[in-house]
Amino acid sequence: MTRPIRGRFDRAGATYEAAARVQRLVAARLAALCPPVLSGHVLEIGAGSGLFTRELAPRLAPDGIYVALDLSPGMLRNAAMPGAVKLAADGEHPPFLPGTFDFLASASAMHWYADPAGSIAANLRLLRPGGGFAIALYVRGTLGELEEASRATGFGSVYPMRPADYYKTLFTDLTGGLAEFEEKRHVVTYGSVGELLRALKGAGVTHTPGTKAGSPARYRKFVRYYAKRFGGDAGVSATYATLYAWGRRALGGS
Repeated sequence: MTRPIRGRFDRAGATYEAAARVQRLVAARLAALCPPVLSGHVLEIGAGSGLFTRELAPRLAPDGIYVALDLSPGMLRNAAMPGAVKLAADGEHPPFLPGTFDFLASASAMHWYADPAGSIAANLRLLRPGGGFAIALYVRGTLGELEEASRATGFGSVYPMRPADYYKTLFTDLTGGLAEFEEKRHVVTYGSVGELLRALKGAGVTHTPGTKAGSPARYRKFVRYYAKRFGGDAGVSATYATLYAWGRRALGGS
């Protein structure tokens, strides 16, 4: 699964910033949940174009190190990240030893993990005992409008998201209860169904495991259904169900 996801984000490197409206909202909210000052070694997983990096990296103490890791070299080539060290690597298999970092952050990335239980556990082990983290990811309910329209018309498919409670249980177990949570539904309005689909492509988030049915007739049916069911005077809406998790690794954590 890693290769097709990386390829889509590589192709979206130059268009991501303009298309990533909800990701910008998520980055701002997650930044508000992070400490005002960071010290030591900081790792951001899924740094992308630097939306969240530019919120967080300026908080780092002068003698600190900020590593901005992303799966996609194409995204990093186009990313503006002052003060950060760019690293193209897989967040599920990061090239660091346990206990390397003092703070771990990730915005709009970890829902792509093929093995979230094992990979998030490994990510948290990169923290020194007592190290902090702040993570935002999308959960079930994200692009529910698109999922309904696809199911009703036979056009396209949607990436399957896990429920919020799955991640809440995971973070609670991994931290020994030292995690807090917030669920938010970010609703973004687009001028048309076509504009929505172009924005998804521009942000590189079109990967799904299902077969995409793409006949012109089904596409027209899909557009009509979506506009009628989820449209209004301002345009059509798309919902992103987002879970924010923050806390710290237990002092005696394994």
